[in-house]
Amino acid sequence: MINEVIDSPFSNGKATLHRKPNKLPFRKDEFEVVEHFYVCEETKEEFTTSALDNVNLNQVYNQYRKKNGLPFPDKIKAIRQKYGVSAAKMSEILGLGANTYRLYEQGEIPSIGNGRLIMASEDPFEFKKFLSLSKEIIGEKDFEKLDKLCENIIREDEANDVIKFETQLVFNTLMPDEFTGYRIPNLEKISHMIVFFSANADTWITKLNKLFFYSDFLSFKNCGSGISGLDYRAIERGPVPSKYGKLYEVVSEGELLERKYDEEYHGYSGSYFEARLTFNDLLFDSFELEIMNKVATKFKTFTAKEIKDYSHHEDAWTNNIETKELISYKDYAFKLKAF
Repeated sequence: MINEVIDSPFSNGKATLHRKPNKLPFRKDEFEVVEHFYVCEETKEEFTTSALDNVNLNQVYNQYRKKNGLPFPDKIKAIRQKYGVSAAKMSEILGLGANTYRLYEQGEIPSIGNGRLIMASEDPFEFKKFLSLSKEIIGEKDFEKLDKLCENIIREDEANDVIKFETQLVFNTLMPDEFTGYRIPNLEKISHMIVFFSANADTWITKLNKLFFYSDFLSFKNCGSGISGLDYRAIERGPVPSKYGKLYEVVSEGELLERKYDEEYHGYSGSYFEARLTFNDLLFDSFELEIMNKVATKFKTFTAKEIKDYSHHEDAWTNNIETKELISYKDYAFKLKAF
């Protein structure tokens, strides 16, 4: 987590966090960012930390990936996991360097050519072509196993057309951009975030919408990307996932959550979610869990009305309530007032 005040390395005093608009270069291009840096209160010297470097660079990397149609790390990892192979094996199949795919999963930016190669491999028909070209390298046994897996995936994809259609109804886009926190919308993670909040804060719909908003925007404020991939609009009840009605219909149709209704909740009727199954923390990294815990702890005792009123102080709400446009993470996450 980024701290607003830290001990200064240049004096016995403190250093305070500052932010300013700036342009940073990357691969013969420039990108507008909100640059983060500390200023020593005594000497006025400016400096950064590894955490600040991370959030500054991630702003650049996210925009570069978006501009050039390159896959984000979670997409790169998901494509590999789709075929159940190691990062080293994936590198072999695609003709990359031995450790290249692993480095891309960890955040290294692929070249435009390699990025598009990885995106093409998501299609099992195309992946079968890569398998044929690398048959001698990966061996007959692995080739036959993966070729059969591709055939199964193709059949499953055809059978899952209804699920794909529902997913498209829930999200405005399935591509990461400034309105999704540069994350791919992920129904499984969203469902388990609801399970988490059901145990740590409560899940009345009005309140749940704000817990999602604060988790995603606090994550972006600290590392340059959200958690869930949800996009948000400002409505009278505060910032909410833009298609939350359809979203909650879809998640309540699964086995993980049950939606319940109460006629008397703090003076009005409402609905909430109750978990049927256990929270899967393996879907989240340690930083995401830290963010969700911080949000749940802060708002644990808030009623739906209290958190709604609280969210009305955020610029993300006050500056967008008139237009009802999607709320940009990069424009408003760094202005978050609650944290």
